[in-house]
Amino acid sequence: MNIQYKLYNSAFKHIDGRDLPKEEKLNLRVLKGEKFAFQIALTSEENILLSLGSYNHIGYRGLKKRIRIDLEKRENADLKGYFLGYVLDDDSKTLITDPILKKEYLYNEVDKPTMIWVEGKVDKEYCGDNLNIAINLFSQEGYDTEIKKQVINLDVTVADEVLPELKESDFHLDLWQHLSSWARMYQVEFWSDDHFKIIENYTAELASMGEKVITVVASDFSWEGQGCFQVEENPSNLFEHNIIGVKKNLAGKIQCDFTALERYLDICFKYGMEKEIDIFGLLASWQRTDFGNPLKDYDDYIRISFFSEERGTYGYIDNKKELGEYIYQVFKFFSEKNLMDRVRVISDMPKNPESFKKWSKFLKDSAKMDLLIKMALHEDSFTERLDGITDISLSLPLLLKSKNILSEIEEKILGKLTWYVCWFPDKLNHFISSPLMESRLTGWYSYYMGLNGFLRWDYALWTSRPFENISYKYPRWKAGDMFFVYPGKDMKPVRSIRWENLRFGIQDQEIMKMAERKMSREKINELLMEVLGDKKDTKATEEFSVEMDYSLDYEKYMKIKNQLIEVLTDN
Repeated sequence: MNIQYKLYNSAFKHIDGRDLPKEEKLNLRVLKGEKFAFQIALTSEENILLSLGSYNHIGYRGLKKRIRIDLEKRENADLKGYFLGYVLDDDSKTLITDPILKKEYLYNEVDKPTMIWVEGKVDKEYCGDNLNIAINLFSQEGYDTEIKKQVINLDVTVADEVLPELKESDFHLDLWQHLSSWARMYQVEFWSDDHFKIIENYTAELASMGEKVITVVASDFSWEGQGCFQVEENPSNLFEHNIIGVKKNLAGKIQCDFTALERYLDICFKYGMEKEIDIFGLLASWQRTDFGNPLKDYDDYIRISFFSEERGTYGYIDNKKELGEYIYQVFKFFSEKNLMDRVRVISDMPKNPESFKKWSKFLKDSAKMDLLIKMALHEDSFTERLDGITDISLSLPLLLKSKNILSEIEEKILGKLTWYVCWFPDKLNHFISSPLMESRLTGWYSYYMGLNGFLRWDYALWTSRPFENISYKYPRWKAGDMFFVYPGKDMKPVRSIRWENLRFGIQDQEIMKMAERKMSREKINELLMEVLGDKKDTKATEEFSVEMDYSLDYEKYMKIKNQLIEVLTDN
């Protein structure tokens, strides 16, 4: 059997139909506790069953030619390999690697590379300064005994410094959670044991990235299902439901059931996601008018479904008085749990400052307590009117537009200042079509701009069949905009290489912060300017687009990272 391999870095993305580029010389240098990855491209002129791991698999073609790829185990190091899958990018109409598959075997396609993602982490207790990774390729045919065909060797330099767990980091990662989508994808009952099993699986993965914020959707259809009711191409139900149960009792009073919310909070706390609780759906989310408003005497679009015990039917709160009763009970719950210092009422892309002020007052009056308010902003009409605002996340275009007044904004708010991208802008984003380095640059750019962290509107919100068709609302939205992880058959997330590169970037910015022990932030920023460009040369060209000049050269970034590790470990 004839099989060849080439090695590539973690930011390599293979596009189906394109020849493999020249093999890269990998110089991996990591801290203890730091996750890393590289890729192997295997090609063959024959149809061969490829299997990963220690099990001797057989394919549907029986005992014909087989290659088993086995990573030698190493003490104090966790190593594992995965096949990469391809998804169709709607921008280029090509198949591009993205999901990190859980398949243990597959058939290669003749003359087409099979991409393998190899990831690892060196334990904090590791004593050596080098980790040798050996990957054995065993060939087998029929009932013959396996033959060791090749060995792929790679040395990783291990610095004598420990990278703390990302959940211990102060990087404020804020990826919104769409629990209704998860139940819908797996066809389980909302807020059932099965639903919470799924929620726990996805929360565990999210927490491993250092997520700090819990998303609590406290009304129905907070984002009007992202407008899915207007989309017939690749129809997908994207509506979110209220996690708080609401009924009108026989006496006609609004009563809330917080059972599901409590269970969700307990799961998040269990995995260390406990710094912030964001309440969605009670204040100025999008303010689009085409999905209607059940409230007859209140003009913010808030939809609260309730069950009437008297009638045995569902309805929607349609008046300000009952809405106020509902709001009071919601914040009374958090107050009695002593969680109000973590609770934020978040407004997603508000548009009218005067309406926002009026609605905020009603919210606080109804809650009968002061509330911490957070905004995800994309318009500068609010940046001069931040009284009473605790936390802000600026869209990348608005961030560049506001780059000279960031310190003033920070002084006005008491909480976190972060940035976000969504369906815009095209650059420095996480689409399937985006250069994979851009996922990694999320952490780098956060540090460079002196921000507390990063927000994105999604972690896992799916189209109906995400492995087959991830295109949705194209060209306004691009493939990959809606999620970082795919729904696995085992009720657990299937990670993507975008997701893991995002993780690497957050790890990198942690190393930058650690390096501040021995090097000034100004000096570090001078290094970053070499690859991220001069801040004064960046600008928002329109409301949804930017002009930036950053490098996409993986090696240039690794050179800086290695410099910082040198500084960090220099005694």
